[in-house]
Formats: sequence, structure tokens, C-alpha cells
Amino acid sequence: MTRLPRFVTPLFAGFAVTFLQVGIVVVLLAPEEPVTQRYAALVQHDAYWFRNIMDRGYQTIVPPIDHKVMEVSNVAFFPAYPTIAALVRRTFNLSAGTALLITAQFAAWGFWTYFFLFCTRWNVSRALQICGTLLILANPAAFFLVAGYSESLFLMALLGAPLFLWCARFLVLDGAACSSRKPGFERTVQLSA
Repeated sequence: MTRLPRFVTPLFAGFAVTFLQVGIVVVLLAPEEPVTQRYAALVQHDAYWFRNIMDRGYQTIVPPIDHKVMEVSNVAFFPAYPTIAALVRRTFNLSAGTALLITAQFAAWGFWTYFFLFCTRWNVSRALQICGTLLILANPAAFFLVAGYSESLFLMALLGAPLFLWCARFLVLDGAACSSRKPGFERTVQLSA
């Protein structure tokens, strides 16, 4: 009998948790609406700003204004998430909201895959992996992993960078972390020092 490569189980486990997470959020979000509207409702707050960046690019005035108006200045966000979502949008001819959701959910899949890869690398028991997964999912902020926010991309890059540093000495994911959140930039600076 041939054994599957070590990364296959974490890949499938990551997909299963992400799929479960999307399902739970869609079912609990607005139970009286059709499923398509429930899914579309995951585009909220910051996602509107990301969609604006995807549509118009970064724009501002000098001097900057002292209040938030996205039609005047939308430079409050790092470029990785809207750039990747715009690529997904153009490649698959999707709406901006759907592209943002798919990008976030693929990044959530990446986060969960890296989580399970770390567990495998550190020989964490299956029971503790399940416990850790449930603890993360129980946190109300876990909603942001599958909604139209950049958190999942940041966490995927944050967990992925050390694995690549250990395995392949590759810094592409640090660039993704750097361009998705300020702590990612600070972490990259610390690693390179």
C-alpha cells in the first residue's frame, strides 16, 4: 500500500474546515434569505473599501481630509488582498464582491492547511488538533476568515512564511504578509534583521 504525501492530509483537513466554516456562517447569517443572498451578505464594511480599491485603484487628495470618505481617499488598506481579488475577478469574470469572498476563502483554506501542517510537523495528536481547531472556530473573530476581509490572507502568509523559511528558504509569503497588514511589514523587517 502506498502512503499519501505528508501534505495531503493537512490539505484536505484545511479544505474541510474552511468548507464547514463557510457553511456555518452562511446558514447562521440570515436564515430567512436564499443561500445566494446569505453568501453575498458576507461582503461587509472593509470589503466595500476593498471593492472601491479594485474598481478605482488608490486615490487621495493632498492634504488628506480628517474623516473617512472612500470616494475622496481610499488609501487606508494594504494592496495584497484587493490586488489578488482583482486578479481573481478578471480571470474568472466574477463580481467584485464574489471575487473578494473567494479570495478570502482560498486564503482561509491556506491558513487552515498551514495550521494542520504545523500540527503534523510538531507531532501534535489528532485530539489536540481537533481541540485547537474548535477553539479557533469558537472565537467570534473566526468569522473574518471567510468574509470579505484581509485577515485570512494575513494569517495564511503569517503561518506560511516560517514553513517556507524552514523548508525552502522562500520569502514570497512574507511579501504577501507585508502588503496585507502593518504587523506583517514589521515581522518581515524583524526576520531580515
